[in-house]
Amino acid sequence: MLVSKSVHIVRDKMRVACPECSKSRKKKNSKDCVITRKPDGSEVFYCHHCGASGIRNNKKEFKQRTNMKIYEGSQDKNLAARKKDTEELQQETFKQESKMFKPHIVRASLEEEHLQYLKSRGISKETANAVGLFAADKWFSRLQKKTKSIGFPYVKNGEVVSIKYRSLEGKDFTQDASGSSILFNMNSVETDKPLVITEGEIDTLTLVECGVDNVVSVPTGAPLKVSEGRVDPSEDTRFKYIWNAHSTINKIKKIIIATDNDESGKALAEELARRLGKDKCYLVNFSAYKDFNEVLLKDGKDTVLKVLNSASPYPVQGLEAPSAFEKSLNILRTEGTGRGCGTGYKSLDEIYSVVEGQLTIVTGYPSSGKSNFVDQLMVNIAKEDEWKFAVCSFENAPELHIARLMEIKQNRRFFDGSNKMTEEEHKESFKWVNDHFIFLTHESSEPSTIDSILDRLKIAVARTGIRGAVIDPYNYIIMDGDGSETEKISTMLTRVQSFAKSYGVHIWFVCHPAKMQRYGNELPRPDGMSISGSMSWWAKADVGITIYRLDKNTEVNVWKCRYRWVGKTGITELNYDNSTGTYSEISDPFG
Repeated sequence: MLVSKSVHIVRDKMRVACPECSKSRKKKNSKDCVITRKPDGSEVFYCHHCGASGIRNNKKEFKQRTNMKIYEGSQDKNLAARKKDTEELQQETFKQESKMFKPHIVRASLEEEHLQYLKSRGISKETANAVGLFAADKWFSRLQKKTKSIGFPYVKNGEVVSIKYRSLEGKDFTQDASGSSILFNMNSVETDKPLVITEGEIDTLTLVECGVDNVVSVPTGAPLKVSEGRVDPSEDTRFKYIWNAHSTINKIKKIIIATDNDESGKALAEELARRLGKDKCYLVNFSAYKDFNEVLLKDGKDTVLKVLNSASPYPVQGLEAPSAFEKSLNILRTEGTGRGCGTGYKSLDEIYSVVEGQLTIVTGYPSSGKSNFVDQLMVNIAKEDEWKFAVCSFENAPELHIARLMEIKQNRRFFDGSNKMTEEEHKESFKWVNDHFIFLTHESSEPSTIDSILDRLKIAVARTGIRGAVIDPYNYIIMDGDGSETEKISTMLTRVQSFAKSYGVHIWFVCHPAKMQRYGNELPRPDGMSISGSMSWWAKADVGITIYRLDKNTEVNVWKCRYRWVGKTGITELNYDNSTGTYSEISDPFG
């Protein structure tokens, strides 16, 4: 066995069911996983059926979780006399404990069978050794057996934190349950060189084989759910490896994305570029090839380097050649235009939709419901399309803003009253808000600059994959730089627009109108020209909206819409429930 070379077997053992392979076996209670105490006091585990292995770090916590004894040599000679734990407890405990295990590697040499497989993929023994590949016998659920495999160690700061295995019998993979989500070959990355990101380990090995060392691959492959060329928001948790590598990748000025030339691969490329910032990303065009390994096998190393060096700047909305639109133009001709996310209101959807990468300016008089309107849109989109959002609110403490989002989500009062949410509703709505929102806090007495806000939004994209953000209101932001107020506002909005396009984030920018002349008892309806400070608000907005409170209802006025496929100028009205801060259709009998 692979581990037997490094594990000194002593009498101090206990057997549990293996969480990796037991569920797929006929005898689900087979206790083939052995936890062994070594003479130095450390404890290791190994499954004799599937080969799962590791080192247990936190002995005290393990004892508490398992409710088992930590065996001390001959003190427990009669193992049958120990307290019998249920199968369910053992499995759950072991799954929890896997988080405290470190993958246990023995560098078993690659045998001829392993080398022949790698050779068939154009990978030499020297390259395999350079990235630390090793031989292992692993259990694969689909195959329902243990088979020879190649181990791909995931290394961070010189320490193996995860291992991925590829069977030599078919395209089957498995990964240690203790694995951390990091990029493969991350330990070799140099921040002063361009970085190549591939879809799989074999493509990374291909580039190493061709002399390109600064290359990594994603650990989870292509996304499972793709819609209209984009990764479904439900897949956001698959991208933890971006956040885990953020401190390193953030220093790299050029990133080359080389995912597979298929629908899933292109969707993966789009999401990687969105999280990393399209302004520093380049895209490999494989043309007739699927990936780099296919290029190597068909046309050799020189062609691999030629394809790599031909990578072009990642397409950014507003910075594309006409050829980039050929496919979409054909779709447009046959299927018409697409729309962004719905607002949750049929009447509003007719004039407005929410699109990634755009800037919506929202204005209106104080206490007109601007902030509540944007909060309502975010909640509606999160419920329907699973978007995540960042909230930069200067006028509300995070606690109060969270309470308001919970009220909108639950349509019940957070505080007192007959419509106050129950304890169970409170817990459910808080968890939901926690899953879909992140807050930019303002703990310093110094005003925020737009650059400090955008820097934190970039982190939010990398960390949680936000697709929308609100900055509310503008007048709390300090205007830095030289020039007039008009020039400063124009520069600020240009930076916001650039961020939105580069990171694929829809931004709602809330701002107050200038003091306006009253006509009788009625204030005029403000628009982009009325906003305090500059006409740039009108010029820079992709969409401009005014929220205007009427006697009974609230008027939503779309006074600018840059693209016809997003919406159009127009006015609609919504009901507003002051007790819960929620909007509803006027035609809604329950509104």
